[in-house]
Parts: sequence; structure tokens; C-alpha cells
Amino acid sequence: MSTELLHFLFLITVLVYLAASIFQALYLAIGERSETPTLRPRIASIAFWGTCLGFALLTLFIGLWWSFQGHFPMTHWTDSTAFFAWAITLIYLIVVRMTQLHAIGSFVMPLAFITILISYSFSRNTSALPEDLETYWLVPHVTLILLAYAAFITAFGFGLLYLMAEKKIREKQHTIFQNLLPSLGASDELGFRCTLLGVILLTTGVIVGALWTQYINEEVRWRWLDSKVLFTVVTWVIYVVQIGIRQVWGWRGRKAAYSEIAGFIAVLCTYIGVNLFLDSAHTFR
Repeated sequence: MSTELLHFLFLITVLVYLAASIFQALYLAIGERSETPTLRPRIASIAFWGTCLGFALLTLFIGLWWSFQGHFPMTHWTDSTAFFAWAITLIYLIVVRMTQLHAIGSFVMPLAFITILISYSFSRNTSALPEDLETYWLVPHVTLILLAYAAFITAFGFGLLYLMAEKKIREKQHTIFQNLLPSLGASDELGFRCTLLGVILLTTGVIVGALWTQYINEEVRWRWLDSKVLFTVVTWVIYVVQIGIRQVWGWRGRKAAYSEIAGFIAVLCTYIGVNLFLDSAHTFR
């Protein structure tokens, strides 16, 4: 497949993600209006299957891009952010299939769209994979870490849903979101489960990276003073502390929701801030 066809496929994927994000937002915005009793389920269906289509197209693009480049797509913003959007969508689809809580897509999928839009804006720029990274150890290392970030972003979405539902209950006012938001208990528990999943994935990803550099490839040494490593460890500590406080002192509800938002900010600093503003062996530019 030629480069032009790849870019055309990527453009179609971006447009599908845009449409899916719009329908995800509409699902939450239309509420339970009496004049449209059957419209909301249709919008939810279109949003979900549109997301599935976008995910399938993005999976196809990543696979073709991998074949075209001849290495795992993780050397540039095009590769990294496209794969990140894929990871976010995968976690979202798993959560929706398990819980049927479509409202989470109103927060998560626009973030996935912004991510893939960033990827598309850099899609004309590519770079070769450094020799010391030409190993399949790179695949589980990066995949696990980006899936962890995607789980943290989903936890952030549940934190926002919790705060919205709590505000609605506290003000005792009927809103267009009355019957769309999950219960406080569901948002709190699912946010915690996504956080726990993210910590497990991030821990495993870091261990794989450490084993790879320390014992498998002697030419690449693990550097704790690397800015991306330091920020990743800080992010890991933030989420581990959240889990510890919840288990020991029962930190739930609003405090847990705010901590999930703080963790999301840490993820942004680790993934975007380091790449844009700091030097690291893990940057994608």
C-alpha cells in the first residue's frame, strides 16, 4: 500500500472518530426529553458502533503502518499518539461491553479523538527506529504502559461522572442528565477498578522495560534519571497512594474523584509534557 493510501485511510479514521465523539456527546446532551423517547437509544447505538468502526479502522491503519515502516510504530508522534488513541478506545469498549454505561464515552472518546487528530497532524513526519530499539521487547513494554494510561483516563472519566451526579443530587434539581449518569456507587467503584487495572499494567510495563535494559540488552542501560522514567514513577506513586488510602482509610467518593483527576494531570505531564519540553530517551518527536 502506498503512503498516499495510508494517509487517506488515516483521514477516514479521524473523521469516523470525530463523528463517534459527536454522537457520544449528543447521547449525554439529549437527556430524557419526553418528545424523543426512542432517540437516545439510537444515538447510543450509533455512537457505540461508530466507535467500533473507528477502532477497526485505526487497528488496520496501525497494522499497515507497522508493515510499511518495518518496525513497531513507536518512533514519532504519529506512531505514539495513534497507538495511544487505540489503547483509549480499547479500554472504553471493554468497559462499555461489561457495564453498558455509555455515558463514559462522552468524556473518554473526545479525548481519543483529540489524540488521533494530533497523530494525523504529524502523519507526514516519520523517523527511523534506533538500532538499540529493534527488538520485540519494545512491543509489550510500550503497549502495557499506554494501556495503563488509557485505564487512568477512563478512571478520570468516571471521576467526572461522579462529581456531576453528586452535584445534581446535592442541588436537588432535575437536569437533562437525570437518568443518564451512573449512580455514585457505580462511578466510584468503576473508577477505582480502572485505577487498579492501570497500576497493574503500568507496573508490569515498567518491569518489562527494566528487565529488557538490565538483563536482555546490555547496550541499553536503564537510567533512573531519565525524565520520562522519573515522571512515570511519580505517576505510579500517585495512583498507588490513591489505592492505599482507599484501602486503609476508606477514601472514597468526592476525594477519590478528585484524586483521579489529579492522576489524569500527572498522566498528561508524563506523556505529553516530557515529550514536548524535556529531553528523554523515551520522547517521540
